[in-house]
Amino acid sequence: ERTTEAPSRRSCPKPPTPRTRIPTMAPERFNDVMPQPANPKYKLAVIEFKVPGAKNGGSDKGPNGHRIDTIPIANGIIKAGGSCDLVLYEHDKHDDFVKKVSDFDAVLVRINPGQLSQGTTEGTQERFDACMNDLLSKGKLVWSSPSVQTCMGAKDALVKIKDLSCGLVDTFAYYNEKELVEGFKKTMAFQPRVIKQNRGSAGEGIWLCWLEGKEYCKNFGDASLEDGDKIKLMEMNDNHVEYHTVKEFLAFCVHGPDHPDAGKWESTFPGKYLAGGKKAGGQLVDQRLLSRIDEGEVRLLMVRDKLHTIIHKKPENGLSAVGGNSKYTYYEPGSSKFRALEAKFADKDVKQLQEALGIEKEPLPLLWTADFIPADGDTPGSTKYVIGEFNCSCVGISKFQAVTGGEKTLADVPDSDYYEASKLTDLMGATAVEILDEMHAPKNGSKDGAEESYGKNYS
Repeated sequence: ERTTEAPSRRSCPKPPTPRTRIPTMAPERFNDVMPQPANPKYKLAVIEFKVPGAKNGGSDKGPNGHRIDTIPIANGIIKAGGSCDLVLYEHDKHDDFVKKVSDFDAVLVRINPGQLSQGTTEGTQERFDACMNDLLSKGKLVWSSPSVQTCMGAKDALVKIKDLSCGLVDTFAYYNEKELVEGFKKTMAFQPRVIKQNRGSAGEGIWLCWLEGKEYCKNFGDASLEDGDKIKLMEMNDNHVEYHTVKEFLAFCVHGPDHPDAGKWESTFPGKYLAGGKKAGGQLVDQRLLSRIDEGEVRLLMVRDKLHTIIHKKPENGLSAVGGNSKYTYYEPGSSKFRALEAKFADKDVKQLQEALGIEKEPLPLLWTADFIPADGDTPGSTKYVIGEFNCSCVGISKFQAVTGGEKTLADVPDSDYYEASKLTDLMGATAVEILDEMHAPKNGSKDGAEESYGKNYS
C-alpha cells in the first residue's frame, strides 16, 4: 500500500502574493479660479472685455464670457503665490474700473486687438490706454503696455528691425496713398512682394504679389510700374488668387472694393488699409517675398525672455501658414532641428530687438511670439530665419483656445491638452511673480528706492 506523506514546507512553496497596483494620481485639475492665497505676495488681475451684443462677448470666449485660457492664467499666478482677480472692463463704467485696478500691483490685459472699438463709445481705446499708462506711471506693471503693443505689435516693427540679422533690409512702411503708390510701383517692378496690413490676425489683408506678363527689372529703382501693369495676388487667409492691374490693387488698398478704380474683388475683407492714418493704425508694410515661404513658419513662443515652445506651421494647401491652413508640429527648446535659431534669437537677439523697437526700458510682454520664415543663408545649403511678424497683444494658448467660440468651456478641454497647456500658464504665473520680485528688490542696499527706480526705467 502506497502512503502519501505530507509535503515539507521546503517542497511546497507558498503561492505568490498578488501585486497590489497603486493608482497613479493625476495632477489636480481646476476648471474654475483656485482659492486665493491667504497672504499673497502680490495682487494681480487679468483684464477682460465683452464685445457688446456679441455672442459670449466675442468669438474668442466661451458661454461663461471668459476666454478659455483666462482661468488657467489666473491659476498660474495663484500657484506662484500671488492673488489674481478676473476684472471685466465695461466701457460705460470706466471710472469704476479705474478705481478698481488701482489696487493691483500688476495687470495682464487679455483683450483682442480691435475689440474695444466694437460697439463702444468713441474714444474707448484711448481711455483704456490712458488708464494703463497711469498705472505704469505709479510703478505698477501692465502686460503688455500700450507702448509695447504699438511698438512691437504693429507691422511697421518690421521696418525698425530691417537692419538686424533677423530682418529684411528691403522692408518699407506706407502711411498714406502717395507713399504707397510711389513705393509699391518701384518695389513690385523689381521682385515679388508681400504687402501686409496692420490690422487683422488670420491672414486677411496679407497679399503675396507677382508681376504678370512683364519681366522684373535688374536692379532696384531701375523701373517703376504703370497703372495698367498686371499683377497676380494671393490673400493669405484662404490662399485664394486674384488678378488685377496695379491701379485696381492700390485703389482697393486705399479706398476699398467699391471705389470706381478698384475693379471687381473676390476678397471678403474691405481693404481700406490706411484708414485713420498712422495714429489709428492705418499702415501697410512692403517686404520681399521669400521663395521658401512654402516651407512654412517657425514660431518661437516666448514667456518674457524664456523660450517655451517652438512651433513649425507647415502650409497644407497653398503658401499660407495662417488662417487655419497649416499643420502644427511642436518642438521643445533644445531641439536639434532649430538649435541654431534658438541660440541666436532667444539667447542673443532679444536685447537688440528691444533697442531697435525703442522698448528697452519697458518690460517685455509676458507672453509673445516671433514668427520666422526660412531663407537661404550666406553659404550654400545653409538657412537663415527672417522675422515676418510679432504678436504680443493677446496671444492665444492653442490647446485651450481650440474649444472656444461656442458652448464649450475650460471643462471641455481634454486632460492631455489641459495639463500640457497648463505648463505654459504656470510658467507665465511664475514669471509674473518673478518680475515683481525683481521690481521690489532693494536697489543699492536701499529698501525704499526699488519702486522709484523701476518707475524711472519702465514707465
